[in-house]
Amino acid sequence: MREHLSSFSLVNGALAGADDLPLAWRGAEIICRGQWRQDVARAAGAIAALPAGDIAVYSADCYQCCVWLLGAWHAGRCVILPGDNTPVTTARVKALSVALAGDFADADLPGWQEAAPVPLASLDPAMRAVDVFTSGSTGEPGRIPKKLAQLDDEMRAQESVFGQHIAPDALVIATVSQQHLYGLLFRIIWPLVSGRPFAAQMMTFPEELSRAPGTAPLVLVSSPALLKRLPEHLDLTAFAARGQAVFSSGGPLPATASLALRERTGLATREIFGSSETGGIAWRDHPEHPWLPLPGVEVAPTEDGLLQLRSPYLPDHAWFATADRVRFEADGRFYLLGRADRIAKIEEKRISLTALEAALLATGLVAEARVVVLEGARVELGAALVLSDAGRVQLQDSGRNTLVQHLRSVLAQSIERVGLPRRWRFIDALPQTRMGKTTEQDVRMLFEKPRLPQVAATQQLDDATVLTLLIDPDLAHFEGHFRQAAVLPGVAQLHWAVHFARTLFEMPPAFKGMDAIKFQHVILPDAQVTLTLRYRADKQQLNFSYSTGERMHSSGRIVFGAAA
Repeated sequence: MREHLSSFSLVNGALAGADDLPLAWRGAEIICRGQWRQDVARAAGAIAALPAGDIAVYSADCYQCCVWLLGAWHAGRCVILPGDNTPVTTARVKALSVALAGDFADADLPGWQEAAPVPLASLDPAMRAVDVFTSGSTGEPGRIPKKLAQLDDEMRAQESVFGQHIAPDALVIATVSQQHLYGLLFRIIWPLVSGRPFAAQMMTFPEELSRAPGTAPLVLVSSPALLKRLPEHLDLTAFAARGQAVFSSGGPLPATASLALRERTGLATREIFGSSETGGIAWRDHPEHPWLPLPGVEVAPTEDGLLQLRSPYLPDHAWFATADRVRFEADGRFYLLGRADRIAKIEEKRISLTALEAALLATGLVAEARVVVLEGARVELGAALVLSDAGRVQLQDSGRNTLVQHLRSVLAQSIERVGLPRRWRFIDALPQTRMGKTTEQDVRMLFEKPRLPQVAATQQLDDATVLTLLIDPDLAHFEGHFRQAAVLPGVAQLHWAVHFARTLFEMPPAFKGMDAIKFQHVILPDAQVTLTLRYRADKQQLNFSYSTGERMHSSGRIVFGAAA
C-alpha cells in the first residue's frame, strides 16, 4: 500500500519511505530507499568530519548527487550546485571557500563509501538548503539561495497539480541536469516528495527514449534543447506506449515542436514558466493557451505592463517584479509578450531587440532569431538567424546579399533605420546550454570575424566536388578595406581551396608547388561563388577554380608530396 504523501516531506529527509521502496534506477539495477539511507548516513558522516562550511556538489549521476545532497542536509550543511565541473567553474567555486564533493578534479570527498555512518534525524525546514546559479544569459551567473521549505512546498504544490494524472510508480527520466534548479526540482525533489523513482543517468540522445529501464509508466523531464530537435524518422512508439507526461522548461518551446510531439505520442507537453530567482510561476499544456499560475502564486501586471508575483517560493512575501511583458485574461491567466529588458541604445535611439526578433519571425523566412549588441569601433546590432524552409530556398535561389536586403527592408517598415542589424549570421541552430538556454555571450561569439566562408551546398560530380560558398562581408580577410573597395585576397582563395580539399580527399601532407595560377575577376563581399575541386591522386595534384555562373574568378593547380 502506498504511503501517505505527508510522510515524504523533505523535512523527513532520508528517513522517508519504506526500505523496499524503489528510489532510483541505474541501468537495469534498482536502488531502494533502504540502501539510499545507508549511503546518505555515510555521506553525512564524511561531510560532518570536514571543517564547517558549505559543500559544492557535482555529479553526472543523479543518484550520487541525491546522496550527497541529503548527506549534506543531514550534516547541517548547505549545498552549492554549480552548473558544470569545468576548470573555470571549479576555480570559481573554490574561491567561495567551500569543500568539493563528487566529480570534481581534486575533490575533497570523491566518495562516501569508506566513511562511518551517522544517525539521521529530521531536518529544519528553515535551513538554507541549496545555492543555485542563474543561467547567466545576460551576464555573469548569479547565486540564488533556497531554503528547504521552499523546495518542499514548490514540488508538493506541483504534485497537487500534475500527480493525479501520473501513476504512483512512474519512472522519472530526464534529458536535463540536476545541477540546475529545474532539473534539481523535477529529477530529485519531486521524486523524493512523491515517492516515485528516478533514473540515475541523464539521457543524451533522443534514441534513448525508447530504451528506458523497467516497464513502469514514464515521466519525461526535458527542455527545448531536445524536444525541438527530435528527428522525424525517430520511432517514438515504445515511448508513447509508456509515457504519461512530458515536462519542458528552461526556455521557450516552439509551438511546432510542442504540437509535433503531441501528434506523434498523444502527450501534451506541460511547459513550466519560471526562473532560478522565482521558482515555478505558471504552466500550460498547449502553446496557444495562456499561462495558468501554479498553486500559491499570485500574479498581477505592474503599471508598466510587466509581470509581478508573490510566491511562497520567494525569500519573502513582497511583490517581485520580472522583466516579462504580459497581457492578462479576465480569469487571471496571462500571455507572455517578450522581455522588456532587452533594450539597446544605438546612436541615442532605444531599440527593442525583442521587437526586432518578432519582426524577423513574422517574415515567414526565419524559424528562430536572436539579435545582440556588438561592441567595437561602433555599437551595432547582429542578427543570428535559423532560416525556415522558405528562407533556405530564398537563400539558395537569390543569394545571401539579396536575402539580407529583403529582411532589412521588411524591418525598416517598423524599425528606425539606425536600429537595423548591420551584421548577419545564417546558422543551422542557435547555440544552447544543456538547459536549452541561448546566452548573449554564445550568440556574440558567432560574430567573431570568420576566416572561412559558409558552405551553402555541396555537389558531388563524377570527377569533381562542387562547393557553393557564401562570401560573408565580415570575413577577417576584408578587415582594413573600405567596404566599396574590399576584395577577397588571392592568398585566401588558395588557402580555402587547400582547406576544403583536405576535408574531401586523401592528400599528401607537404606543399610542393603551384602551376597555372590565374586571377581573372575579383570576388567581392556578399558574393555567392562556386568552388570546383578535382584531385588527381596519380599526380598528387589539386585543380581548383572559383566561378560565378560563366564568370571565372580564379583557377590553378597545386602539387603535394611527402614530407621531407
